[in-house]
Amino acid sequence: MRVRDRSPRGLGWWTRAWSAAVAAWSVVALLAVLPLGAGTVPQAHADSGSSAKTVAAQPPWIPATKTYGTAGTVTVSSVTNLTDQMLHVSWTGFTPSVNRVGGAQATKVSFGSNVVLYPVRVYECRGADPKITDCYGSTLFGGDATAGFQQPARPAGTTTPDLPSNAQIAVTGADGTGSADIEVWTAAQSPNLGCDNTHACSVVVEPNYGGDPLANTQSHLHGKNGDPSPACEDRAYDTSNIWQVYAATDLVTKKGNAVNGDWSGEACSWTHRTVVPLSFAPTPNSCAAANSDFGTAGSALAERAIQQWRTGACLNDNPINAGYTSLSESMTRQQFGQGGGADVGLVLRPDSAPATRPYVYTPLANSAVTVAFLVDDPTTGKQIGQMKLNARLLAKELTQSYTESAASVAPQSVAGNPDCLFSDPEFLALNPASSIAPLQWPSCTDGTPNSLPIVLGNSSDMIYQLTSWIAADPDASNFLEGQPDDWGMRVDPSFLRSSSYAGFPTDILAPRDSSGWQTTNSNGVVISLDQKLYEWSPVLSGLDDAVRDFLSYTPTCQNPNVNGTGGHDHCVAQPRGTRQLIAIMDNADAQDFSLPAAQLVNPSGTAVAPSIRTMQAAVNDMPLDPTTGTRELPYGVPNTPFTVDSQAYPLTVVQYAMAPTANLGSKSIAISNFLQQITNQGGGQLYGVNPGNLAPGWASLTPAQLNDAQAALAHVTAQDGAYPGNQQPPANPAAGNNGSTQSTTANQAAQTTPNNSTGDNASSSGSGSSGSTGADTGSTGDTGTTGSTTGAAPTDKTGAAPSASPSSPAMQQAALGTPTADRSGAARLLMPVVLIAGAVLLVGGPAALVVGGTAFGARVLSRLRRFTGGS
Repeated sequence: MRVRDRSPRGLGWWTRAWSAAVAAWSVVALLAVLPLGAGTVPQAHADSGSSAKTVAAQPPWIPATKTYGTAGTVTVSSVTNLTDQMLHVSWTGFTPSVNRVGGAQATKVSFGSNVVLYPVRVYECRGADPKITDCYGSTLFGGDATAGFQQPARPAGTTTPDLPSNAQIAVTGADGTGSADIEVWTAAQSPNLGCDNTHACSVVVEPNYGGDPLANTQSHLHGKNGDPSPACEDRAYDTSNIWQVYAATDLVTKKGNAVNGDWSGEACSWTHRTVVPLSFAPTPNSCAAANSDFGTAGSALAERAIQQWRTGACLNDNPINAGYTSLSESMTRQQFGQGGGADVGLVLRPDSAPATRPYVYTPLANSAVTVAFLVDDPTTGKQIGQMKLNARLLAKELTQSYTESAASVAPQSVAGNPDCLFSDPEFLALNPASSIAPLQWPSCTDGTPNSLPIVLGNSSDMIYQLTSWIAADPDASNFLEGQPDDWGMRVDPSFLRSSSYAGFPTDILAPRDSSGWQTTNSNGVVISLDQKLYEWSPVLSGLDDAVRDFLSYTPTCQNPNVNGTGGHDHCVAQPRGTRQLIAIMDNADAQDFSLPAAQLVNPSGTAVAPSIRTMQAAVNDMPLDPTTGTRELPYGVPNTPFTVDSQAYPLTVVQYAMAPTANLGSKSIAISNFLQQITNQGGGQLYGVNPGNLAPGWASLTPAQLNDAQAALAHVTAQDGAYPGNQQPPANPAAGNNGSTQSTTANQAAQTTPNNSTGDNASSSGSGSSGSTGADTGSTGDTGTTGSTTGAAPTDKTGAAPSASPSSPAMQQAALGTPTADRSGAARLLMPVVLIAGAVLLVGGPAALVVGGTAFGARVLSRLRRFTGGS
């Protein structure tokens, strides 16, 4: 039996007891000061239910043995919970596509071509067991389903009634594998397909293995009295030029039946089809018919997120019906500021002008401006999967500074510059051949400006964000001011800043150079081709159309040569395998369409691609602007966390809602609840494709932003007349200002609203006795009976100066403060934590003193010393 030492406690006892007490106090103190919301928001994901599906395909035709082989497979990348998105369709065990002349492996093919044997078409079709008349863009879409292929050609335009065809055509490699990417549409994009959560659709993969779909043999033997039925095992016409048929090429789809003229060219290919059923997620159209409870308008970039949030809100047990209209942010700010337009404005940048009506900015989520690319290896036709770009390279692309022509006919304005991006030494230094080996970058195609970016031509905050980043980069800025790059390339002088051109940043991109190659004819007359005028045309019909041009591989340029009608033909689509396309778009579209995104070089010199991680890293570098209560990247400002953050994606943006804090009437509850659902970590901030979740391509709010949102929504809910940030009501309030009734509420709300991530308290001022504000705590005087008081939105101690308006000719740079780490309002909880800590210490301190003198305490301390490396 162990006998307890009863000797008096000496100095060693006090040492052990004191150590135990210090350990207890240290743990409690650490818990007291640790920020409860430190770090980023956990990356919660909803179960999307999306999955790939592989099905058996039809047996392939083997031309060498004139027999059928072993059946392969077809795989579709996702088949459930679909939206308007890109699907990757791949296959194995198909007949290899070869060139009709020479028999070499084919690397590209186009619709209607007679060059390639055994091509493959891919369709989106309505129904789970579709007929050829159900497949959008097929030869007979919209025709008589009961007649099949025994019907005349469809009238012009009726096979693509909603949008240009989304059908794809591709080749199969020598190993029997191939792939294509197809954009699948919901009923919102194509009412004639009608795909939604209650109407199934499908992907159909249709290889052309030849045969006689046009009844040529019957026509040859019996003329018009022959049997018009397809003879799909008759191979006489597969590669033959009898009647210029080439039945195993896609040309056969452009021919009528030789007996009766019916449009049966796809009849034999259809017998080899593989069908993969698809199911679609609910959309706002899935909601019960109802009038909108309120309207939203603004950012086209927000569309995918807003539509998914709208769907979730209207399908809830207590449905909220929110309208949405895509509108330029500049028009949104103008209409909203005047009290017109939609109830809620959606913008990426705050209005730099003082607020003329009570409202606040509520952060909804984070996204990015993305530079997508589709570039193919010129030898193999395979798609290149990575690309790095910096601000100066994009400045060159957006200022028509490449010649886009052979040196001998280069316009004088850009003479001596590289032909295109892929011959630019700066691009090749950033993207060496080894980085994509064994693939290779394509060469420039003289006279075909393929690599100039497809970009929105309307006023847009996306464009302002892009050009602000470019203008703030030292190398790009010097280039735009006329200094050559390290290899001697200069900016097109039409884009030099002048009295008629403000330069970057700008919210609108447009061509400015209309010059061209000049020559003198035999009569001494100078002739100019003016090719620069036609090489680049930003898209004026909206972001959706810009994205769709990119998805159809169609550069937005025109042929500089005059056609037969005196006009200029649009540039034709580039066949898969020869693409040299770049586009500026939103990250959500790039994600949904599975498009590769360029890595952009940030201020730290690191090339990063957009992702949840890199977007949230950038958001954590955004200081809070005390004037507006919003956050933006501090472009061009030295010595900020952003300048050294290797993880930050440089074109990250925050989607804001301009939400009124007065005069909403009965709409206030619906708007407040809708925005609460969006900013809820278990709802609108939960990643997924289900209704109400945060759509792909977006990053959830950080703890600091969640705190910003809660503070803003407190004002929206209370309808207290608050103004953005620390702004005060104008001296002569616009219609809709709430006067003294709202002033009192605003003061009260300002004192009870949770603080922002820096721990500063919001402040407000009244028209009664004077109030004072301090650095850490704001106090208000007594509320007056007249006048207007606003509760200020949370402010950082070292906040950013307001950003320039998108309409401003130049971005005014101001010293921006260093954003503090995310703490999610820990400061406002500090006092309760300290009180709890004090209570724990009252017990823990004496307990430690007692335990420290026991054998048990000695053992604990001994182990603690060993753990910490002590003796």
